[in-house]
Amino acid sequence: MNRFARSAALALTLGGITAATAQTSGVPVETAPVPLPLDKQTIVKDYVKRSDMPAVDPGAPVTVGMIVPEGTELFALPQDTVTEVPKVTRYKFLVTGATIAVVDPETRKVIQLIQR
Repeated sequence: MNRFARSAALALTLGGITAATAQTSGVPVETAPVPLPLDKQTIVKDYVKRSDMPAVDPGAPVTVGMIVPEGTELFALPQDTVTEVPKVTRYKFLVTGATIAVVDPETRKVIQLIQR
């Protein structure tokens, strides 16, 4: 094997080690939340109306991205919204006045607002 071929092989080997190391570094990647589509929002609105959900006051106006205080109770989404959209099965919600806030319960972050 000539000198150039050995250098190229060594560079490829070291490059492969670097790439493998970077892939196994365990750096978490945050994925964007998946908001409920319009038809699922309608199901949630109807559910809230039918079940007369209690409105809560989280102490501040509810906005997308806010963290819901730990003591605020979150409710499970109605079954129809979670069976067809498996990516949002973990989401919960709360009702504040004229707004339904969809919340990621792991982070307690509001990911979507639905007007009642």
